[in-house]
Amino acid sequence: MAKIGFSGEYSSNESNVIVPLSLVSFNEGEVTIIYSPALDISGYGKTESEARNSFKISLEEFVRYTLNKGTFDQELDKLGWKVSKKKTGKKYQQPHFDELLRSKDYLATIVRDKEFRKFNQQVFFPASD
Repeated sequence: MAKIGFSGEYSSNESNVIVPLSLVSFNEGEVTIIYSPALDISGYGKTESEARNSFKISLEEFVRYTLNKGTFDQELDKLGWKVSKKKTGKKYQQPHFDELLRSKDYLATIVRDKEFRKFNQQVFFPASD
């Protein structure tokens, strides 16, 4: 499988913080899927490049939508993230992969039944809201 490299970004007038995000890449028939169990979002395409672009759009829309609604931190909390506020901004920590494996049936199915690759990707989250 080709190396997947992209940078998910959220652009605003505010500052951003870099967050490592665990992703899983696998094929479903002839479609490549990139899935973030920590955010429960995915992207897909016929090629790795299409899947990367689709995931980037999904990630940007998740961030944009929840920021506009004022629910970004609450949504992360529901998903099991730890969000801490510090003088220098916020710190985001996703749930550990083994916790996600126990709590996400879809992820367990991928790990059990699919050829997959887990990797970490740095993404940008807003430092303040």
